[in-house]
Amino acid sequence: KLLALAEGRRKNAAHEVRWLNLTGFCLRPGFGFPGDDFRIEQARRIYASGLTFANQVQCEIDWWIFCGRIAGGLNRNQQADIFQRLSATLLPKQKQKRPARMNQALYREMWRTAASLELLPQQTKIQLGDALLDTLKRNEMIDAALWCLSRLGARKLFSGPINLVVAPAPAARWVEALLRREHTPQLLDATVHIAQITSDTARDLPPATLEAVRRACETSPRAADLLRQLSGEPDDLAASSRVFGEDLPAGLILAATAPQPA
Repeated sequence: KLLALAEGRRKNAAHEVRWLNLTGFCLRPGFGFPGDDFRIEQARRIYASGLTFANQVQCEIDWWIFCGRIAGGLNRNQQADIFQRLSATLLPKQKQKRPARMNQALYREMWRTAASLELLPQQTKIQLGDALLDTLKRNEMIDAALWCLSRLGARKLFSGPINLVVAPAPAARWVEALLRREHTPQLLDATVHIAQITSDTARDLPPATLEAVRRACETSPRAADLLRQLSGEPDDLAASSRVFGEDLPAGLILAATAPQPA
């Protein structure tokens, strides 16, 4: 229904904001349900046409929230196209800085969208992760940066293939940098997500790094839960706030679905 009523978003900025918010929420994660390919194709055409009220900051914010929510249903080329629109802001060239007046909520949602693009090349993810570590060093956007880093460095991707998991060496470097910070609940959650054991030597972090994560977890009041997550059993995709950075409505849970083929 929302896709059929897409033209209604052109009435005014408030309509566009609400349409983007509701449609992205209903479409997420964009795969796994019969007819999702068709619905995502319709949504992609709307994306290609761009925002009607691009001069309204809230429309821009909800635009990127919409893209991040449906990212799992987009193919590699479509995700690459979204990243191209983000890269100049998130990974500016040397000596070029992001505009000082950029709305912070908009900047945060652009990062969250980029971190949801699991089909990006490993090297691009590493560049993004390193930029996020710099952001954390400046004590900026801390909660969002931790969430984004945990998505980029995850050992088990939500919808992407295994070969696009960031290699253990850079992921271990991220984890070791995080462990040098104050061990807040958000930081430990991110660290565990990046270090989660898969029993796959091509993905698991070095034993010394895993031991450091275990020791950090043991200092937390949530030690048992964190250590269970670190062990990789069970796969905790039901914790939707880890995947989407937002909770599902009360009473709904996210069912695990098989990863898309490479």
